[in-house]
Amino acid sequence: MEIHLKRSLNLKDSISILFSSMVGSGVFITTGIIYGILDNPWLVLLTWMLGAIFSMAGAFTFAKLAIFFPYAGGDYIYLKKAYSPLVAFMSGWASLLITFSASISVLGLALGEYLSFIFPYDSKHTFFYYSLNGLDIKLGYPGLVGVGAIFLFTIINYFGIHRASIFQNILSLIKVLGLLIFAAVAIFTHLNQFQIFIPSPNFTEIYDKSPFILIAIIPVIFSYLGWNMVTYIAEEVKDPEKNISRTIIYGSGLVAILYLVVNLAFLLTLSPEQLRKNEGIATLSAIQVFGEPAKFYFSIFFCLVILGSLSATIIGGSRIYFAMARDGLFFPFLSKLHSHYKSPYNSLVFQAMYASIFIIFDLKFLLYMITCAILILSALTAFSVFIFERRGHRSKYQIPFYPVTPIVYILGCIFLVIYLALQNPLEAFSGMSILLTSIPVYLIFRKKFLNKHHVQESTQNFIRQAKE
Repeated sequence: MEIHLKRSLNLKDSISILFSSMVGSGVFITTGIIYGILDNPWLVLLTWMLGAIFSMAGAFTFAKLAIFFPYAGGDYIYLKKAYSPLVAFMSGWASLLITFSASISVLGLALGEYLSFIFPYDSKHTFFYYSLNGLDIKLGYPGLVGVGAIFLFTIINYFGIHRASIFQNILSLIKVLGLLIFAAVAIFTHLNQFQIFIPSPNFTEIYDKSPFILIAIIPVIFSYLGWNMVTYIAEEVKDPEKNISRTIIYGSGLVAILYLVVNLAFLLTLSPEQLRKNEGIATLSAIQVFGEPAKFYFSIFFCLVILGSLSATIIGGSRIYFAMARDGLFFPFLSKLHSHYKSPYNSLVFQAMYASIFIIFDLKFLLYMITCAILILSALTAFSVFIFERRGHRSKYQIPFYPVTPIVYILGCIFLVIYLALQNPLEAFSGMSILLTSIPVYLIFRKKFLNKHHVQESTQNFIRQAKE
């Protein structure tokens, strides 16, 4: 008998998890990177708008897939059904080795950086440092804080998604209200700073800057990641036919608006030098708006924002390894559910241990490597919509502007991967190498997968014949 997760998440819970997954450290650590590349406030906002359009196109497309197959695992499930178990395993393997694991580490490191505004430790201090062909490997106080946070929220999720969703709902409410209040006050009190947007760039200037915009959009896409979180927890969402599409549309739309106003607040309140340094820009912006006493309180707030995203990412990643193990394509113990809490507890603990390894790697390197691997697999996943439509799969939900929307997303993924490979070959090569390492590992588990599915198919045929 196949193991299934319990459908215990309503629309509010699923939106909360998606929102927490999307709004994390990204908006606090990437604006400075983008400004350093483009050096123009108009182009910074344009980059965030382009990132929103690109991400919404992906969100609308993936919503269709989650409705077709409302099971835990997200991309892994769709790639398995559209192409082959090998392609699906490559997606799950990438999630384990880089996408989810490294994302969890990035959030842990960001938390460690912002906690240094609250507790008296030097975030720049390192216990060891080593440079390997341009890749910085180090461990400092932010890394230790990050590991502690990863295991803390793994323990919280160990006690079941229903309890974890209560925590997510509280943090999501704090995030929305806090960020809106911060942005509104910052913009209103710095109206005289709108002069930084004069003059606006013309089309020729934008065209000349287009190569830099393409580089800058990579960290923006990372910041929007999480819009597909509901596809990983689809098996636990009540009434998936209605709630999955609503979760993605409402959640990702709200985040896009929020990111634009928060970035406008950063641009109005901070000097170009502060933005380029990219050291705790959210807290520095809050100090500019509310004064020095705000440093402590807003540092706490930004830490809560990051914690909510960390918890949501831990939830999503663990469901992928659970789904792989349930299919017989990963270690069997990862498919076990807790007898009382019904959580994939082994998958959660395994993920925490592995993700902690990435704490020692450079933040910017992780951002680009994660994005490159995700874009390759996302293009394949988005294309599967056409495959399933051709096979006769139907649902009441219709992708807006279909088929233009998935085509825009697929072409955008391909173009960005090519451009990233040309501009950042080390990160692109690392991402591709990790994808290819999945092939020998898949061959190890393949026999078990085929045997398991042969038994399931035989059982289903026997039951069907008995009924006839």
